[in-house]
Order: sequence, then C-alpha cells, then structure tokens
Amino acid sequence: MGDRANVGIRGTDGNIIFLYLHWGGEDRHGIVANAIAHAMAREGEDEAYFTRIFVSRVIDRNWDKETGVGLSVNKLGAMGDGYDVPIYNYTTKKIELHEEKWDKAGGFVKYTDIEYPRDMYLSEFGIRGVNSYV
Repeated sequence: MGDRANVGIRGTDGNIIFLYLHWGGEDRHGIVANAIAHAMAREGEDEAYFTRIFVSRVIDRNWDKETGVGLSVNKLGAMGDGYDVPIYNYTTKKIELHEEKWDKAGGFVKYTDIEYPRDMYLSEFGIRGVNSYV
C-alpha cells in the first residue's frame, strides 16, 4: 500500500517542482517544515541551493531506492491518498495548500485559499531543534 502524498516548491519563475511521496502522507507537513527549516540558511541568498536542500530533505534517505519519491515539474506525477498538497512559495515565503485534481491530461493542483506565512507554518508543523525557526 503506502501513505501517498504530494508536496512542492514554487520558484521565482512560477514553476513548481512536485515531489510524490509513496510514504509519509500523514507526515507531509512535518516533512515540508523540516525541509524549509534546513534550507533557510540559503533563503534570499541562493534560490538554487535553497531548492536543492529542500528537495534533498524531502527525499531524505530514499535517494538510492527504486521507489519512495518521484519528481515532476508543473504537474503531479502520481496521485496521493487525498491529502492536501503543501507548496512552499519561494517568492512570498508562504506555504500554499492545494488539493489534487485529475483529468485526462493528468494531475494538477487547485488552490484552496489557505496559506501559512512561513514562520507560522514552521511553528505549527516544524520539528524542534532545526535552525532557530522551529
């Protein structure tokens, strides 16, 4: 089975890198908060490094596994188990919550009008002891 979910990061160009998680759907907000907290050392300084750290932290120990995490750009690569899709917006420093939608062209997300300012999100979902923000 699995505990599937999607998370993402939106760059300054508006493109979204989606990460499909085969496991960790219930923990998706903690996973995203942890990834943001680790990447914050490069926030505002270097978007490419911030993004790499974010993606690395979401993938975590699954780098050398055949399954576990998938990547796609601007379109969901696989369907989650009905969870909301948190997307970190690098420009606004907010976490947007979306819902998964699917049609004949594949998967996409629909904005739900729910956003968290970064620090509020980290405070609510962050893992203690990661940088000074959680």
